[in-house]
Amino acid sequence: MYRRDFIINTIFLGCLGSLFTGCKNSSEDRQNLKNDKFYFRSKEDLPKRIQLEACSLCQLNCPECMARRYEKQAPKDWLGYLKFDDFKKFVDDNEFINEIELANKGEIFLNPELDEIIKYAYYKDVYLTATTGVNLNNVSEKTLENLVKYKFSILFIALDGATPETYKIYRRGGDFNRVIDNIKKINYYKKKYSSEYPKLVWQFIPFGHNEHEIDLAKQKAKELNMKIEFRRNYSPNYSPVKNKKLVEQKTGMKIFHTKNEAYQERLKEQKLFACYQSLKSPQIDYNGDLLCHCRVSTAKFSANAFKDGLLSALNSPDFIYAKHMLTDLSIPPKEGIPCTRCPKYKFLRRNNQIISL
Repeated sequence: MYRRDFIINTIFLGCLGSLFTGCKNSSEDRQNLKNDKFYFRSKEDLPKRIQLEACSLCQLNCPECMARRYEKQAPKDWLGYLKFDDFKKFVDDNEFINEIELANKGEIFLNPELDEIIKYAYYKDVYLTATTGVNLNNVSEKTLENLVKYKFSILFIALDGATPETYKIYRRGGDFNRVIDNIKKINYYKKKYSSEYPKLVWQFIPFGHNEHEIDLAKQKAKELNMKIEFRRNYSPNYSPVKNKKLVEQKTGMKIFHTKNEAYQERLKEQKLFACYQSLKSPQIDYNGDLLCHCRVSTAKFSANAFKDGLLSALNSPDFIYAKHMLTDLSIPPKEGIPCTRCPKYKFLRRNNQIISL
């Protein structure tokens, strides 16, 4: 066992096995760790889908962007981009991974090494996705071609409006026509290479200022050979929907006026709840840090998947403790665990609900 693994395991054995009685350091505690239901015994047991931040930088200034809000209180290393060498080593060390989500709190196309990442993933049979969303404002012709040539799996493109005037109200600093031109270029290369990849999705958040363009957005998405998906506004006080009934009818999505209402609805379908997603598909920052379940906050766990290895990171004491907190209300919140300060976790405790894995 590597020295760092030994230290991590020893600390955990002394604490989690004795939640209410203080820390111990015994062979019994070490055995308790290995018997823990959340303990991974080998890489083969780890999740096959991982969320790995390609770039936490963003050139837009969307008014309700949580990432930009956290940026004001974030540490200096919070902003950056995934280096190709780190990506290559991560993929080589974890060959069981077959899918990686690259989008999170930033814009993946601001990563200057993205082309190398896309190519290497293709040769290693790793599907790349960006379902959290991209703004597709600043991207080179070469990268647009590589998305098709190397079969990037799927892109969710944030277009909260169907005209330049409406789009720029929320996507501040963005250019609607430039995004549409980039989509057309991707379609050109898809035709050139006779490829269905990347699959393109028009991502539309209904607001009070854009709800009148829902039908137009559907029409434009169809013309551009895109699917359209409507996503919820998690800041209901910002530009709230005016005609709730009509918007629900046109989008097939229930409109909520409070975050708690939205949390409650997503919990009914556990796979949609952020905590469930992150437990099943851990979020790793561009520098290897294991992020908290909310993904965009400044809080993170003590482990680093690049330095410690993914297996050790997901077996780290605070990450396993967080799993217990989320799945068992009898486990008390603990200072230093990111979930302890998380609104979603507080919602779970307040409503006497848990995550079922």
